[in-house]
Amino acid sequence: MRGGTEGSPAEAGQAVITVEDFAYELPSSVAPGSTVTVINEGEATHTVTAQGEGTFEAIAAGGETVTFTAPEEPGDYSITCTYHPDMSGVLTVE
Repeated sequence: MRGGTEGSPAEAGQAVITVEDFAYELPSSVAPGSTVTVINEGEATHTVTAQGEGTFEAIAAGGETVTFTAPEEPGDYSITCTYHPDMSGVLTVE
């Protein structure tokens, strides 16, 4: 897969989600089954929680970095923070 996005280029099979100011900064897409790193740059605990089939969840306390494995099935996965429901986004797996 070619074509990058502005920001830090990820190695093949890796991606980064940054949480800052109660918002997600998401990559344009991640590879199926790749390791996704969640960096919480704020002070509050946040989650990256998928809704529906193929669910996943990562919980990162303030200042913490955690990882999870992206779903194997390509698609768009709606995500939210269970602690802050106004935080939402879509993780694209392709």
